[in-house]
Parts: sequence; C-alpha cells; structure tokens
Amino acid sequence: MSNMLDWNDLKYFLAVARGGGLTPAAIALRTSASTVSRHIDAMEARLGARLFLRQQRGYLLTDQGSALFEHVAEVERAMQAVERNGGQFGGEVAGRVKLATTETLATYLIAPNLVEFTRRYPQVQVELVVSLKLADLSSREADLALRTVGPEVRGSEQDYIAHHLGAFRFGLYCAPHALTHVAHWRELDYISWDEAGMNLPMGQWLTALFPGKEPILRTNSIQAQYMAARSGLGATMLPRFVGDADPGLRRLCNEEMSTNRELWMVYHRDLKASQRVLAIRDFVLELVQRHVLADV
Repeated sequence: MSNMLDWNDLKYFLAVARGGGLTPAAIALRTSASTVSRHIDAMEARLGARLFLRQQRGYLLTDQGSALFEHVAEVERAMQAVERNGGQFGGEVAGRVKLATTETLATYLIAPNLVEFTRRYPQVQVELVVSLKLADLSSREADLALRTVGPEVRGSEQDYIAHHLGAFRFGLYCAPHALTHVAHWRELDYISWDEAGMNLPMGQWLTALFPGKEPILRTNSIQAQYMAARSGLGATMLPRFVGDADPGLRRLCNEEMSTNRELWMVYHRDLKASQRVLAIRDFVLELVQRHVLADV
C-alpha cells in the first residue's frame, strides 16, 4: 500500500469514511467535493478495489473499505503523534506552537503580553487559536489550551495532561462619567448577556443587582459588553483582570457572588517533553499568576 498511496490520499479516504459523503469530507478538509471525489476515484483505481458504495444517502464503506479503514486509522494516529512531537528533537527552543483559548483570555491576557515571550524565545512562532469550541488536541487543532473548563475523563481527552490554575473573579463596572447622571449606581442602565447567557452565574448576578429592570443591551460578546460600558452606556460585569486594569472603568461594588470561572491548562501527553510547548505553558502560567489570580 505504501508504494501506491501517500498520506494525502489517506486523509481523503478517512474524511469520506467518517463523514459519510463527499460534502462533509470537503468541509472537514476545506476543499471542494469534486476534489474529494477525484482523490477517492484515483485511490480506488490504484488499489484495484471498490472502497465505497455510492448511494443517495451517502457513501458507505464496502468490506474492503472497512478492512482498509482500520489500517489507515492506525497510520493517522502515528502521523499525528509525529506532528505533535515535531520540533522537540533539537536542542534549541524553536518552531510553531498553537495555543487555543477563549476570546477574552486571548484579547486581554495573551496577546498584550506576547512580546515578552517572543523576546525570550525569538525562534518560536505562536499561533493563537480563538474559539468557543474546545480544540481537539489529539487531532492537533492546537498543541495546548487555556480553558475555563476541565478535560473530560473519557474519549481522547483521557490522554490529556491538565493543570488546574485556580479561578478568576468578576466585578461590576461602568465608565466614571456615567455616574454623574445618577444618584446611585443602581439607577444605571445595565448591559447583560443574550438569552443563552442569562443562565450563566454572571447573567443571574446582573438580574439580581438590577431587579425588575431590562438590560439596555444584550450581547453574547464580553468584548462588546466591555466597549459599551466604557462608552458610558451602562454597567456590566467583567473579569476583574480586565476591568481593574482599565483606568476608564470603575468597579461599583464589592459584593461577592458565585461568579468565579475556573482556569485550566491542558495539553496532550505526547507533548510533555516538547520544549516549545513547555515554554509557552510556563509563560502562560506566569501571566495567569501575575494578572488573573493576583487579587484572588
């Protein structure tokens, strides 16, 4: 098989087998369905075997395709392990490292301080993966992740190493000039989450602080809440490491509510000896201790 196929062929085969059709495979591989079809046809021609049954409801593996799938999946796991370990065989800390995290942590913690990291490790290039979706570290969507949830104990995440870093708190903030128009901060308008976010502890706290009052703005973006509050639109809840660092905002009350968010650093076991991954891991731990957990 190694003489007839290359890894590029195998990726198309796996994507169709897992997605059940050309279109899902094309989406997963960020290409066109016609490209996927050409690769599958060429692969079947090289092997002299029919790997899929083409049906209206999708592509189904034949017996030969099913037998091949198990072998190719093993090849995929081996390739992913090699890719995860890439860059750790030399003595110098160098190469690309992918860090996945939320938009808030990326915008207000990681990105503003990355210049320190690049000065320490000028041969390392950082790719910041920002998404609400948890990155699959086994598939190398990222090398490590800074999360607000811990890893699952089942499935691929059982191969992850997870460090609980602590928790960060939230506070209520507004622009100082907004207070000149009211006798007390409770008279302010407030900015809150959309309907889905209202079930979060932060949304529930805002509802409790402003009973019987509808928010003047609802949004699922902390960045939008932050900018709206800074403009003077009203009060909103922000992580303390964001609000306390901005002189254009004032914290309004010190009431303690159950609004803490946990922080976890997670990476794959295959990368526990990777120098580039350990370098960014230790740097992020420094940032969390210095900026996020300092007042906890």
